[in-house]
Amino acid sequence: MVAPYRGRIYDPACGSGGMFVQSEKFVESHGGKLGDISVYGQESNPTTRRLAIMNLALRGIEADFGSEHADTFRRPLHPDLRADFVLANPPFNDSD
Repeated sequence: MVAPYRGRIYDPACGSGGMFVQSEKFVESHGGKLGDISVYGQESNPTTRRLAIMNLALRGIEADFGSEHADTFRRPLHPDLRADFVLANPPFNDSD
């Protein structure tokens, strides 16, 4: 388990952005403030990517999701990013 108190966090398959929301809640519950972490993510599904953008915008969380939807393995949108934390869920919905 990671405990991102501050720094850059990256989720290469961020889905709807739920782990980013929980990361911000973690920071705030430990005396930090919104903005102590920088959020970077990428999502290959265009609809889910839009949900992530909306999810974080509604909570006032700034994030960089890259310029468009894209598969992280085939076309990483943050190739030079040096993240302090990488968040990822197993691909539960992958039937292949």
